[in-house]
Amino acid sequence: MKIFFIVFEAIIIIVLVLYLLMDWTRKKELMKQAELIKKRRMDLDDVEVSMNRRDSMASLASALNVIKNNMLTFLESTKNNVVILSDSIDVLSRGADLNREGSQRITESLASVVDKVEEQLELVKSCLDLIEDNTGKLTEIDGSMNEIGDLLTLTVESCQSGVASMENYENKMTTVSENLDRSEKILEEFNDKINEINEIGAFIVSISESLKMLALNASIEAARVGSAGSGFAVVAKEMGVMSAKTQQGIGTINGILDNIIESSDQVAECLQGCVEVFDEGRKEFDAVSASFRDIDRQAGVINEKTKIILTEIDEITKNSVVTKNRAAQAYYTSEEITSGTQEISQVSEQTSEVSQNIIDNAGNLNQMLSDLEQLLRQFTTAVEPVKKKAAKKIRIGVFCIDDNDFWHAVRRGTVYAKKELESHGAIVRYAYFPKWDVMTQEMPGMMERMMKEDFDGYVMPGFLVGTIDEQLEAEVAKGKKVYVINTDTSSTNLRQAIFQPDTAEAALLAAKLMINAIGKKGKVLIFEGSRELDQARIRSDVFQEYFENYNKIEIFTEMGALYPEEAYTQTTEYLKEHPDLTGIYVTTGNPEAVAKAVEDSGLKIKLVVYDHTQGIFQYIKKGIIVAAIGQDPFGQGHDPVIWMYNSLVTGEALPSEFMSCRSKIVDKTNVDNLLEV
Repeated sequence: MKIFFIVFEAIIIIVLVLYLLMDWTRKKELMKQAELIKKRRMDLDDVEVSMNRRDSMASLASALNVIKNNMLTFLESTKNNVVILSDSIDVLSRGADLNREGSQRITESLASVVDKVEEQLELVKSCLDLIEDNTGKLTEIDGSMNEIGDLLTLTVESCQSGVASMENYENKMTTVSENLDRSEKILEEFNDKINEINEIGAFIVSISESLKMLALNASIEAARVGSAGSGFAVVAKEMGVMSAKTQQGIGTINGILDNIIESSDQVAECLQGCVEVFDEGRKEFDAVSASFRDIDRQAGVINEKTKIILTEIDEITKNSVVTKNRAAQAYYTSEEITSGTQEISQVSEQTSEVSQNIIDNAGNLNQMLSDLEQLLRQFTTAVEPVKKKAAKKIRIGVFCIDDNDFWHAVRRGTVYAKKELESHGAIVRYAYFPKWDVMTQEMPGMMERMMKEDFDGYVMPGFLVGTIDEQLEAEVAKGKKVYVINTDTSSTNLRQAIFQPDTAEAALLAAKLMINAIGKKGKVLIFEGSRELDQARIRSDVFQEYFENYNKIEIFTEMGALYPEEAYTQTTEYLKEHPDLTGIYVTTGNPEAVAKAVEDSGLKIKLVVYDHTQGIFQYIKKGIIVAAIGQDPFGQGHDPVIWMYNSLVTGEALPSEFMSCRSKIVDKTNVDNLLEV
């Protein structure tokens, strides 16, 4: 029994010694970390914290991590502010210089303006005189045009009356023409009757000749028979006398008829001549009538045009009055300008003084910025430029998209690296694109210009490389350096190194943060992104592997939605089915939509997510999201540029092809420093 107690005491002593040794080792590690922080080294990994919440060393380690991370956050925020302040000072200085130069030019120009205004006054005055003279002439023209209009109206009325009379005369002449035609036909019929009479006369003459022959025969017979034919002799004699008289009468009638026929022919010729002359006169009359109609039509057109001209003259007269009034206003305005230029001159002088004060203040700000940068250089937060002098001027080109807060922070990191390297004589040209389509259009041209200027290296996100594959292949073949950030390229032959967070390490960190939030039992849902993405798959797998040792914690997986609205609906429905859920781990996409669904449900569920946005910070402040793991965008913009410069100057290769970026945690201990006011 005594031996048992001795062994038991020995075991207790050994355990105490081991505990003290472990405690001393942990203290030593903490002291080492504290000593490094004392030396202003902030680029340190967090100290491992025990899950035993009553462990004083764990509390001390946690406090040390918080102090270091808060300091690091402050320093990086200060660096961001240095970039913003530097840009603001540059803009302010340029604006002050331009303002001062503008004020000087204004002052110099004001004298010329005054002279021009005086000339303008003279011109406006002369214009007023001319306008007034023109107004009087326009009034006279208006009166004359009114008289012309009245005369044209009378002319139109006379023409219309003349046309009406001509139409009546034309109707009457048509009647006369018809009567002449009918007379000509009557004469023709009369000649026909006379010809018939001639034929009857000829018939009578023929009978008379026959009677004469009968009388002659009767005389011959009477003479032969003697006294017995004396009666026939008397009859024959009388018949001869009658025949002679008949022939004489017929001759007289024929003579009269010949005269009538001759006169009728003459009348017919006269009538035919009248008809021909009348027809010619009618044609002339038609021409005159047509001319009258043309005159009537043209007079009507002239009358309408005259009315339009009168209307235009009225408008011109009104415009002349308006122009006169405006010219008068311009005259008074010119006088006011002359007075105003004097005031502007005084203000310009005051502006020049203010601009000089701004320049002086910008100089003071520059000095303050220089002091701030000097203070920041006392802290080591990331890789620093080597002190060795470069054999030639180093040129580094940086390409990046710039369409959200993450890439804005990347840009600030690059700008800070650019400022650091300016004192080393290096040139960093930052080409950023606000939109994807702009990048695809402009990036090849920018790359071509950098190649012609013989740039030494290039930094860009891996997903941008596909736009300039052939150009990068040519540059890599020449020995130029290419580093990519955030994501890798499709071909490792296009780059020498990649700077990105350690996805597995970040997932392990997420698992530890979840344990700290919910304890060692509960139900945790993993909202996965597409498993075709290496990043999403690794984040989920490593997280689940960590919880294999915690049999009181159940893990569920659910495919996350692509769009915020879908993610919100999906989360809401899942929470209705599983109200006993204690934690949610969002690997990629839409963490704010998931957090809103949890907030609206009223359930006490803890979230661990990725990315740093103001919306996520608000949910951390509310206690819904317990921690958000970021990819240190400032470092991703800063570190590759400095590492490339150091490698180009020293000729040394990078420590690794895969350069890990520090994962940054935002939780309730440091979120207040990041929330925008």
